[in-house]
This record gives sequence, structure tokens and C-alpha cells, in this order.
Amino acid sequence: MAATFNAGQAQNAVQSNLDNIDKYEAHIAALITHRRDAALDEAQNLDMLADRDEWPGPLYGMTLTVKDNFDVAGTPTTNGTSFAYSRDAEDDCFLVERVKNAGAVVVAKANQSEYCLTVTNHNVHHGTCRNPWNLDRIAGGSSGGSAASVAAGFATASIGSDSGGSIRIPASLNGLVGLRPSAGRLSNRRTDMTRVATFTAGGPIAHRATDIARLFHVMDAYDRSDVTSVDLPRDRSPVFPHEGIEGLRIGVPTNFWLDDIDNEILTAVRTGIDTLVALGGNVVEIQVPGSEVCQAQMTPMVTANFHALYGDYLTRGLSETDPEVVSFLETGASVSATQYAESAMFRQQWRRTLDNVFQDVDVLVSPTVPAPTPPIGWKPDYSEMINFTRLTYPQAFAGVPAISIPCGFRTDGMPIGLQLTGGYWRDSLLVRSAIAFQGATDFHTARPHIVPRLEVAPTV
Repeated sequence: MAATFNAGQAQNAVQSNLDNIDKYEAHIAALITHRRDAALDEAQNLDMLADRDEWPGPLYGMTLTVKDNFDVAGTPTTNGTSFAYSRDAEDDCFLVERVKNAGAVVVAKANQSEYCLTVTNHNVHHGTCRNPWNLDRIAGGSSGGSAASVAAGFATASIGSDSGGSIRIPASLNGLVGLRPSAGRLSNRRTDMTRVATFTAGGPIAHRATDIARLFHVMDAYDRSDVTSVDLPRDRSPVFPHEGIEGLRIGVPTNFWLDDIDNEILTAVRTGIDTLVALGGNVVEIQVPGSEVCQAQMTPMVTANFHALYGDYLTRGLSETDPEVVSFLETGASVSATQYAESAMFRQQWRRTLDNVFQDVDVLVSPTVPAPTPPIGWKPDYSEMINFTRLTYPQAFAGVPAISIPCGFRTDGMPIGLQLTGGYWRDSLLVRSAIAFQGATDFHTARPHIVPRLEVAPTV
């Protein structure tokens, strides 16, 4: 067994990440809390196991950042707000515990939008996270630090969370794979997501879909101590590239999903569809009724739920909270019982609609985001925000899985993401499709050429 390991594999990986952090973090602001000494110690212990011919675990050699709404023992959990309102985590959350036990090392906690509530990852407390592909562009949100840290070489992968695109949008903007799993698939225990778990799912972000498969296989377990965890059969073997996608029914929507898309993005997505067909998939054109109003119907429920969770923080003084976050929470406070009930009723209809759609197709294909990557300082009005997130809200409302896969670059050099949406509990099919796609393309092998800005302090 020892012959399969490289000497010092974990320590070398961690040190390489730390070197990149030292070089670029001041210009990107992807991180909140560092675990330099703890990460090196944990890596040394793993390498010692390998030296003794003891198996360190299936994730040995993998390094991670973790979004700061997940507990990592010995570090504060800020959820993107001030350290004054953080909590000190005594234990790892369920997902972090599993990846650590499998041999991965957490190098840092990642920056995020305050309370996970904006798409820009503008953060008044920890700095605006910048996109490594162009430091004058946003990294996306709310898991912007997770995606930027992977793109910048601070870790192999990251664990983020997604309530309406918060994994998939940053993954797309940073040229990465990002999986939002089915609702209830991965545990929310010891995170800040439990009370909004009806919309929110934790999931992995990485360059390679094979790493997504490895992480998902480790994290995918029923947690009887988490009331949001769903006890359904799970795959007991990892997803392997050779399984392929022969016969995959590729749903190409004839309404909404491919409408009003930036021309360069749409061209890349249509080329991506051609790639899936060349791999053995079959195109099925399909209507997805209700798509146009899904986001508007979801908004009352999601804003009200987040206000119920975080509304009390508004009383501490609005000057300490991002104005965009204040606006979001105040919107939730104004939701009436009638609006909430109508939203809940539409949600049931929307779930049934997608159940019917996935009788006829295996995946729905679309861009992840419909527009180019915005600049730092972008302050979207309501209509701009709705447009930017309109292709990632529908999956969260229904609780179905979706994955963003790198599928090209715009002429401005910014990455483009292809999104596949699957039926409930069909997560592994999405990962398998992403692995097959990456086997036929090389977009995921590109790395940003990071040009440090003249000023060092991250802009807030």
C-alpha cells in the first residue's frame, strides 16, 4: 500500500496551498479564518499513517476550504457577519467531520456574503471577494470565497451552501464544478443552515468532477440527528468515469431556460449540448410550464424564512449590516400569511411539474447564469438580481439537484458554466454526466493568471 502514496503527500499539498494563500489572498479576500498550524499538524499526522502503511482515507491528499456557515472545531463561525456576532465551534459539523475522517485537510474558512444573502460576495466585515480570473470582477455569491479559493489554488476543493444558486453561480463565474445536492441528501447538522434547510443544501466545489464524486461519496450519509436529513437509499460505490452517459435523455427547454441569454454564453452552452450528444446523449425538446413565475413565487417564502432566522440582528444597529442584506430581511418582514400560503401552494405544483418533466428526460440543460460576470462594486437593483439568479432559483424551490460545469470562456476571458438539473435524488447521474463531459473537454484544466492589484487591502 505504501507504494501508492507519495512521501509527505498531505503536507506537500497543504504547503502548496499556504504558499498560494501568502501570495494572493491579500488581493482576493477569499478567506475569513486561517488554519495554518492546525492544517500542517493534521497533514503531518496523515502522512505518518501513510508512512506506516496505514490507509489515511479516500480523500488523502485533498485539501479543503469550508464556507463560514459550517462549524469547524476550534474556529469561529461567522456566517459572513462580524466576529462580534460569531460563535466558537467546539465540534466539526457532520460534513466536515466526515471529510476529515476520510483524510482531507481543512486549510481555512472561506469568505461569503453576509448571512448568505447576496450574489456579489460584497462583505462589509471581511472584504469583497474578488474573482481570480479578473480581480475587477465579482466572484459571485454567496459561496464566493469557496469558489475563489479553489480557483486561486488555496485548496483542492471547498464545501459551500446553496439556497438559490450560491454554489452554482460562484462555480460558474470561477470556472469550476459546483454541485447543489437534493434537499435532505447531505446533513445540515452544526451549520447555520438548519432553519432554512427547506431551501438550502451544502455541497462541493472543485476543478474536477471526479473530485466532486469523491467528496460527494464521503459526505453522502443519512444523519439521524438532523431533522432535515432524508433516509433514502444511497449509492454505496463512487461514480467512475467509465460509466458514461450513453442514452442520456437531454432535456432542452423550449421556454424560459434558454431565453434572453448573453450570446457568447448561449453559444458555449449549445456547444456543450453538442458535446453531450457526441457522448451518447439524445436531445429531447421539452416545455417546463411555470418556469417563468417560479422565482417570483419562491421569493415570499425564502425572504420570510431568512427574516425569521436573522431578523433579530437588525435591532443591533443597521450600520453594522450590509444595506443589501437589510433590504432582503425587511422584505421578508413584510410577507403576509396569504403570500406565504400562495407561495407554499405553488411550490407543491412546481415539484409535481418537475416530477412530470423528469419522466420524459434525465437532465435539463441551461446556462448557470444568463449574463456576463459583473464588475466589483456592482449593486444590482431588484430586476437585475432576479435576472442574474433566475436559472438557479427553480431547483432550490423544488429541492432537486443541479450541477454547474465549465463549458467555455467569453472573449473577455471570464468562464462560462453549463448547468444540468436532475430529478430528485438523481445526484449521481449529474456527477456522472459532469465526469463524462470533462472527459471530452479541457475547460476545467485552465487556471487563472492572477495579476495582483497595486493596492493590497481588499476593497469593502
